[in-house]
Amino acid sequence: MYRKKRVAAYCRVSTDQSDQIHSLTAQRQFFEEYIKDHFDWELIDIYYDEGITGTSTAHREGFNKMISDCERGMIDTVLTKEVSRFARNTVDTLNYTRKLKNLNINVIFMNDGIDTDDKDGELRLTIMASLAQEESRKISERVKWGIRRSMEKGYVWGNGRLLGYTIKEGKLILVPEEAEIVKRIFHEYVYEDKGMISIANGLNEDGFRTTFGGLFRQDSIGHILDNPKYCGDLLQWRTHSTDFLTKNRVKTTENEKPECSLIELEDTHEGIISKELFEKAQEIREKRASLTKNRSHHSNKHWFSGKIVCGKCGAKFTCSCKSKDYYSMHCTNRQVYGKTIRYEPNGRQYGCDIPNTSEKVFIVCVQYVLEYIDTQREDIIAALKDDIETIQQDNIVFDIEPLQAEIEKLGKKKEKAIDLMIEGLITKDDLRNQTTKYDKEIEEIQKKIYESKNIGDINRKQLEAVKGHIATLKNMEFDLENTDMFKELLEKIVAQDEGVMDIYLKFLPFGFRVKYHKKTISGTRRSQMIVVDECVNI
Repeated sequence: MYRKKRVAAYCRVSTDQSDQIHSLTAQRQFFEEYIKDHFDWELIDIYYDEGITGTSTAHREGFNKMISDCERGMIDTVLTKEVSRFARNTVDTLNYTRKLKNLNINVIFMNDGIDTDDKDGELRLTIMASLAQEESRKISERVKWGIRRSMEKGYVWGNGRLLGYTIKEGKLILVPEEAEIVKRIFHEYVYEDKGMISIANGLNEDGFRTTFGGLFRQDSIGHILDNPKYCGDLLQWRTHSTDFLTKNRVKTTENEKPECSLIELEDTHEGIISKELFEKAQEIREKRASLTKNRSHHSNKHWFSGKIVCGKCGAKFTCSCKSKDYYSMHCTNRQVYGKTIRYEPNGRQYGCDIPNTSEKVFIVCVQYVLEYIDTQREDIIAALKDDIETIQQDNIVFDIEPLQAEIEKLGKKKEKAIDLMIEGLITKDDLRNQTTKYDKEIEEIQKKIYESKNIGDINRKQLEAVKGHIATLKNMEFDLENTDMFKELLEKIVAQDEGVMDIYLKFLPFGFRVKYHKKTISGTRRSQMIVVDECVNI
């Protein structure tokens, strides 16, 4: 049966300025018309990224979505304007074109006259990609050189969000009401011997907020105490990029090359605190850091390390003091921010009201679940075999034509939204929100199409997983008194509230909800036993 060649296009602009949006629209229009001019081609989609650098494909959503669709067998040929639009990284360019070639998909670089299906296609592509990468390196070096020269003249680089100051035309301008908060932080740290968590909690309780409108945290207090801008000095280039391709940033040390060294300038602006107070704060920070480093840490030391999660706020549980043979376990969110629940503008929760729980409670509940599995082993295996039969019978294939029509409809909506923004009828933020919404809907539909086309592979993987669970369960031996074994068996424990926890094991595809209560042993004052009331599959 004859089938048209399924063709997609990729375009990219380097900034999100309005003139570049026009360029993006022009590119999209060109590709649409070009593909329609070929009667044996079928347009699948035009993928694009805006405001994204080409030196890496890591954060290019449009590009990555195109590659994903290629892997799903939706595309035969990819069109792009030139090598520098595809990627300015030689390794990425070759890796992806080779990956697509293995999928029997060719890439055509139109302005460069390269088709990866040609015999010398890869050789010419390597040369062009190397030239594009070198051009990107030169641009990066010129930009870095310009930034360093301006910093050496006292120009402040930043996003204008610094507690106590606002940045205007490269200068730090004092904000008096915020400066008082900074003074309070340094005073409490140096003269009142308060820790960073205590200072943050005090500011939050008094209604103060960060420049972003959020609650103060330990790390935000630490950044303030460590910033010499507050005593009138500038210390810039504190981090630098080690590679213009990966954009990986590292902390600048004293032994860096001149072009990467710290830029230190004194008395460049009005300070909020004295240099003496700032130096005292640094001495205290260094002393406390040394003490912390020498303490013993519990990471991965215990069976429960990293495995217990708060079901109310999502924070990890950790241990503190040890009473007799067991640790006291607590939610770190509650431990740091208290039991009063508050929310930042971005929805992040601070504080948690879940009560502390003894390690003994978790041990008893895990032991009960393992004992339950041991006694119900045959029934669980039988249930898993039923799952196998269900999977084998589940061979429903969906009609994908309506789904493909829906994708086409959403694509037209995206194009209309771009036209509305260009005409000034909607803002750029409105455009971004609409296209994000449409992209999510398209992604869900494409996922359904992929699953319907690959139901056999999905069923096979599910069958292998269930059979693996059965084999493990048949040979499993439990030592209920050996808590070290818990570390190997446990996936995680979710503490939902006092009296309820969910336990998930690595060798089963479902979890167990355990309900329990504490019972005081008669004849004693403080001794309690843990009684499990219910254990059900979830």
